[in-house]
Amino acid sequence: MADEDFLRYLREISGEDAAVWDGFDPSSWRHALEESAVEGLEGAESADGASSPLQDLAYSSDDSAEMILNYHKLTAAERARQNHGVSKLSKARQLASEEVAFPHKLAELEAVKWEETGLGLGGRSADGELFVPWPLVESYPDMFVGKANSVRAAPLFTLDALHEKRVWDLYYIHCPEDMQMDPVIFVPTYQFQHLLDVINAKLETRFTIPPGSNKERFMMSFGTEKSPLPRFLGRSDSAQTFKALCGAIPEPHPDDDLSKVPQLGVEEFRKLLKRTRADRKKAKRSDRNRLKRIEAHKAWGRSIKRVQRYLGLRARAGDGMAARLTESDFSRLIINEPEQFVLFVAIDIEAWEQDQNLITEIGIAVLDTTEVKDIAPGEGCQNWFPLIEARHIRVKENSWATNSRFVRGCADHFSFGTTEFVRESDIAQLLKGVIDDATFVDRVDGTKKPRPVVLVFHESSSDIKYLKSVSYYVEAARNVIEVIDTRTMHQHLVRSNDSASLANVLGHLGIPCQYLHNAGNDAVYTLQAMIGLAAKKLEASLQRRRDKTEGHIPYAEFKQKEGWTSGEDTDGGYAVGLLDAQLGWGSE
Repeated sequence: MADEDFLRYLREISGEDAAVWDGFDPSSWRHALEESAVEGLEGAESADGASSPLQDLAYSSDDSAEMILNYHKLTAAERARQNHGVSKLSKARQLASEEVAFPHKLAELEAVKWEETGLGLGGRSADGELFVPWPLVESYPDMFVGKANSVRAAPLFTLDALHEKRVWDLYYIHCPEDMQMDPVIFVPTYQFQHLLDVINAKLETRFTIPPGSNKERFMMSFGTEKSPLPRFLGRSDSAQTFKALCGAIPEPHPDDDLSKVPQLGVEEFRKLLKRTRADRKKAKRSDRNRLKRIEAHKAWGRSIKRVQRYLGLRARAGDGMAARLTESDFSRLIINEPEQFVLFVAIDIEAWEQDQNLITEIGIAVLDTTEVKDIAPGEGCQNWFPLIEARHIRVKENSWATNSRFVRGCADHFSFGTTEFVRESDIAQLLKGVIDDATFVDRVDGTKKPRPVVLVFHESSSDIKYLKSVSYYVEAARNVIEVIDTRTMHQHLVRSNDSASLANVLGHLGIPCQYLHNAGNDAVYTLQAMIGLAAKKLEASLQRRRDKTEGHIPYAEFKQKEGWTSGEDTDGGYAVGLLDAQLGWGSE
């Protein structure tokens, strides 16, 4: 059973207590159980001969969900009594028993204060002190966290997040000129370890300094054969301070002249500096591929800006940024007139897991932007959610095919209306009626004209392929001006090359959902995610504008951009064609 479906099942059997699973990571149980099996801990028994309550836990079993639920319902005292006398706890049971300590541990961790270093600008660090290069700090979720958790962790490693309730002691080292490297910024290893401890307490994860050869990169010690030691730059408690310090690195100190260092020390020094780079060997590709990746990132960002324009959240370049925001009330956002008054149409398709050519459900959700302009958006623009109209189509002759092996199908749980049963031969005409035949009345001559349509998918390539199997071809739709993919919108928001499921995107946005993998529900949630992502990106843009006015330095101005930023004054350019959208490119 997939993590997402297992969590959904936990919520279902919890009834009114479903909120207890907010923030719960089912993958942590699965991993723990896998480790238990390897180590032979699944047969552990208590001193009185009774089986451990979690010893027979099988992740793929519905009964296991009941066991986890019952265990979570216990108070701390009851858990302690139940655990008393156990000769050897399973990994899963250890994890469960530790969860109650997280909130208390977090408060203690966030109260930690660093002692002053006693060093002035340019002061040498102590011999043997351990350091982490700052590039590795920022790249930790991309380089050393598994895909399941990297999306959750990435927002915590932006510069602003890294300075939230946190102070860093910054050190620097100048590199030899022939290495063509900027001065490297370091922080003490113990301060980075503290960061991981705080994140683990917040997310209930188990992030660590990686083992093996990579461990040395997080515990760098300089000074071999009197080679240069990191020099103190200053104490940073905000993105603004960080930028200011990085822009004020002193010139190389005469004592750090490598001509005075024995060859062995020089070689070791160079070796360490090379390892400060955040490149992964597996990720090294040609410059051509890197440029393609950067262009893809830019295209994702431009698509978000165009969605904002279609919703009235952003003006065309030259008109100024008409969207305005008070200090704390997003519901008072003043919007522009939605550009072109497009019709957003989200589509989701479910196929039978045993034969992907067998289409079982089609979900259609529609947002008419002519209705948006008269309604205050509210927090996260969620006041617009009720404007979404939805249809849930089940392919009549394939309604017998239900999914249960890889995902738990929810064909009977459409939450936004009444399910329709339609013959497969009629599906294409039904879609044409919604998309191709959409019209509006011209205000000038009173004639009907094709309505601009923006199609919305979560992972567009697969759903467009499924549409072809029911004889509907998006590229032939005369009034589709572009395709939007909420998967890449989210990737751009969190600056990650790893994609997230629709459920994880909704969780990140704080949008409640139920009965996913019902095509009708998923189509509605995809539109809600599109609106929420556009709003969240706007909120971040406006915050950066305020910070810059107040003298703060935006994170994007000093982090290697890699296409994640395009400037607040750009508008996203023109809509891209279907082929460009599928490839992830685009042009302004």
